[in-house]
Amino acid sequence: MAIHLYLDEALTQQISEGDFSRPEAESYNGTDGDIRDRQLYVANEQTGLASAIDAAQTAIPLAEPRFADGELIIIDGEQMLVESGGGTVNLTVQRGVANTAPAAHDAGTTVYSGYDYTGLVLDPIDETGTDESVWYRLALTQAGLDTATQGAPLNLGDKAFQQTLSFWRRCTVLPGTPVQNKLDIKLRLTGTENPIL
Repeated sequence: MAIHLYLDEALTQQISEGDFSRPEAESYNGTDGDIRDRQLYVANEQTGLASAIDAAQTAIPLAEPRFADGELIIIDGEQMLVESGGGTVNLTVQRGVANTAPAAHDAGTTVYSGYDYTGLVLDPIDETGTDESVWYRLALTQAGLDTATQGAPLNLGDKAFQQTLSFWRRCTVLPGTPVQNKLDIKLRLTGTENPIL
């Protein structure tokens, strides 16, 4: 999927997807027990145009390396198909996909991964050792964390390509928890990816 979890509302701090390169990390007092709440964000992969493009240009300069070959992207209302250059700042694209009109686009215009999502669900999971996924409560609001069920999934619903969703997670570390790096609690995001047509 071309959708990610982020630590910040500005969407500059993407959380790693299974490789621990950029985990969502905090320090907890395991001796006395500790509780921490954090707001997290869900958004499509995106960046900006590094420079303006005209309506015929197929070489698209990005501000940051993004997207994959074969992925749909959208700039303003125009859809494009990435033909090559995925993962770099220089894409070659097919313009005017899905009967959208090729158009000029200004430098700095946001380039989104061109997919909407339905049925998004977040699920805390623990894949190794003892199951500490119950340390997590998920809710749409911080107040909702008080009544959320420990370890239960959270239904985020549907999301349009340019929309950013947010949710809250509460992590509760029980008293007497040994000091360690806990690396196997993950948030799994599932849903149906739909091209914008």
